[in-house]
Amino acid sequence: MEYSAVTIAIILGVFGFAGLIKGVVGLGLPPIVLGLLTAIIGIHPAMALVALPAFITNIVQAVSGAHWKTLWLTQRLFFFFATISIAAGCLLTQFVNQAHMSLLLGVLLMCYGSLGILKFKPHIDVQWRPHAGVVLGMCNGVFTGLTGSSAVPGVFYLQAIGLPKEKLIQAMGILFTCSSLGLSLGLIWQGVLTPSASALSVVALIPATICMYFGAKLRKHISIIMFERIFYGALTLLGLYVIFKNKTLLV
Repeated sequence: MEYSAVTIAIILGVFGFAGLIKGVVGLGLPPIVLGLLTAIIGIHPAMALVALPAFITNIVQAVSGAHWKTLWLTQRLFFFFATISIAAGCLLTQFVNQAHMSLLLGVLLMCYGSLGILKFKPHIDVQWRPHAGVVLGMCNGVFTGLTGSSAVPGVFYLQAIGLPKEKLIQAMGILFTCSSLGLSLGLIWQGVLTPSASALSVVALIPATICMYFGAKLRKHISIIMFERIFYGALTLLGLYVIFKNKTLLV
């Protein structure tokens, strides 16, 4: 797909903004990119563009810490099922209308943002965590394959098992890395991730990475609680916008 110079500039600006957010709070690049670009270029092209930047930035996040080995050993079932079930989500895209996928993305963004604003803190008892990891991992993978967003319900599961801040951020990095890899393979299989899309995705990686670096620096100088409120509020508004854009599906 060919884009005008203005559209390319908007795409790069969106990736820079999303990278900044990710640098501060540890997540947000795919939801923000998909939430904004879906309204401009459509969900499939947006999913193709976000694949490589999401994968690279998440690898950096996943290995930036001392907990990756412990997290992988204790949560490997969750990560495994969150990855392989992406295939089911990609398969479902063959039978689901693209507008319905956009609507689903909007609902997920709105729910995610609203629960964050309300400081919803789920808790899963130790004895239920293996089973919950499998079930929620599979749900996360299906949603990832359908919408390209791998935050719901995976992040809530990681919060619900009581991970402290640094472990949570690194665990999200591992989840998003696995999800990005699985989604990329699914998009290649679908013929969505083409060489032209990959080229622009490589270019988009530059502002995303640079802004992620500055976001991490910014995190040390501002209140993370206040910024999270702004972030979750923005996700809620994005979700409402995508839903409104596809409001005819609700009639």
